Amino acid sequence: HKHKRAFDNLRLLLYIMSTIRPFQMTDLFKFNNVNLDVLTETYNMSFYLSYLSQWPEAFTVAEAPNNNYKDRSSSSSSPSLMGYMLGKSEGTGKGWHGHVSAVTVAPTYRRIGLAKTLMDDLELLSTDVYNAYFVDLFVRASN
Repeated sequence: HKHKRAFDNLRLLLYIMSTIRPFQMTDLFKFNNVNLDVLTETYNMSFYLSYLSQWPEAFTVAEAPNNNYKDRSSSSSSPSLMGYMLGKSEGTGKGWHGHVSAVTVAPTYRRIGLAKTLMDDLELLSTDVYNAYFVDLFVRASN
């Protein structure tokens, strides 16, 4: 139990020190640790770029605190991406809403509340910027 508690404390510290920032085009080359997971839906490059151009404020990434802790599957010296939110606004009238196209967290960083933080950010964006009535998310039954 002592080692599990230490590991949980490290994960909590990573969460506290992580950065939520806008997605950048160069992030497309950094998110294999997130996308190469059976639970994550992966799209083609043009899909990600269309979201980046149309709803840049709703496309965010969570980045590990610094180079001291990076995903071991990455050979890059830049901080590891922990997860991302791919969102947008859509609908008409009372159906105007925020939509989550993808929210995913790399297996290394799960169970620390990161997906909830990304969801909360999109919800705030949807209500405060888009003046949306709600936010929706569709989930595959197999997920």
